Amino acid sequence: MRFTTFCSLIVTVILITPAALALHDEDQGPEKFGNYEFKEQDIKAATDACDADGRAGPEFVPTVRDKEPNLALLKDAKPDASSLLGGWCPQRHCTEYLNDGFYNNCRSWIIDAIPGWAQIDIGVVANVNRIYFGSDHAQSFIDRTTADFDILVATTKADANSEANTWKKVYTHKGAAISKTTEITFDDVEARWVRIHIRANGGARIDEIEIYGGNDPMAVEPTDKLTTIWAQVKADKF
Repeated sequence: MRFTTFCSLIVTVILITPAALALHDEDQGPEKFGNYEFKEQDIKAATDACDADGRAGPEFVPTVRDKEPNLALLKDAKPDASSLLGGWCPQRHCTEYLNDGFYNNCRSWIIDAIPGWAQIDIGVVANVNRIYFGSDHAQSFIDRTTADFDILVATTKADANSEANTWKKVYTHKGAAISKTTEITFDDVEARWVRIHIRANGGARIDEIEIYGGNDPMAVEPTDKLTTIWAQVKADKF
């Protein structure tokens, strides 16, 4: 009798255990933060679509970190990439997974041709001073890391050529490979497009790009030039 009960418990556990497990069980962030509204994060739909192959399934990406909104998850933010490893999307490795609000391999992007890039269009010019990204948040996979790359920003045009003068380089990395979700900081800068330009590696995977820039990053301060022009207008008028 006891043996039968024990076997029944095992069968029950097997039946209710999901195929794609989340390792960290991270909570979903707020859907709004002040005037900022974020993309929908439907983890059931993401898990159902995920081909996790027994590894960690989708986990929530923060909509807010340290009381700052994740600009990459704004409703109108759009991803783009220079190339995409073929044969996997939509089960894994789609360009739109760069900012879909979920970590881990089956919700990641993988580059094809190198050098190349992945980027987020925030939708408006904002103050930016740090990003987070990694290869696989749960570390179920430790391949396809990124160790040789630049962070570029632009305000007027997202030229396909990362060498175009519309891009400003704010960070250069040549060293330890980025595997875990990692914070990268740089000086405050105005940006609408934020690009990770990858120069060389073994086939980079990025499971999510997060972008931050302060408590109210959309409140971009006026430039010295605009301030000078306004001062001159007032002087001419009065």
